[in-house]
Amino acid sequence: MREGAHDVERPIDELCQQIVATHHAFLHRALPILAQDLDRLADGGGVLAETRTAVAELVQQVKGHLAREEHLLFPALVALAQADREGRSRPPLPFATVLHPIRMMETEQGRIDATLARLRALTHEFLPEDDSSAAWRHCLSQLSALDANLREHHRTENEELFPRALDLERRLP
Repeated sequence: MREGAHDVERPIDELCQQIVATHHAFLHRALPILAQDLDRLADGGGVLAETRTAVAELVQQVKGHLAREEHLLFPALVALAQADREGRSRPPLPFATVLHPIRMMETEQGRIDATLARLRALTHEFLPEDDSSAAWRHCLSQLSALDANLREHHRTENEELFPRALDLERRLP
């Protein structure tokens, strides 16, 4: 198993907890710090101004996305996993099927990925120019770490969590 990959045999509720404890916790910490660090840089316009705008969009996108996962989707997946473990039928959920919020999460991930792609293009893949300040280099490093976290977060959900959750829901009576 590659570094950072989750155990595919891990129960779905534990996988949800792991995603929140690692990816969500990182994002809740990193996003406000990055936004503050960018605001502290001298206003040079151009790339910095566009980066600030894109990061502000990213913060809003990610905050809403994490809230919907933590308060809507993941509690439903935990309820399904508990019902399965206890041999019960599908519990009542606030939606007809987990497919609906999963599709919503995938759509949101697409928007987040587009914003990240814009940031990668603006910053030449987060690589500083030779004459860049230490503060700008630090912001680019933060952006690169954020990008890597979000990519792994989305991969874990799309390749591991979501398919397993849909399969579990189909199996429950």
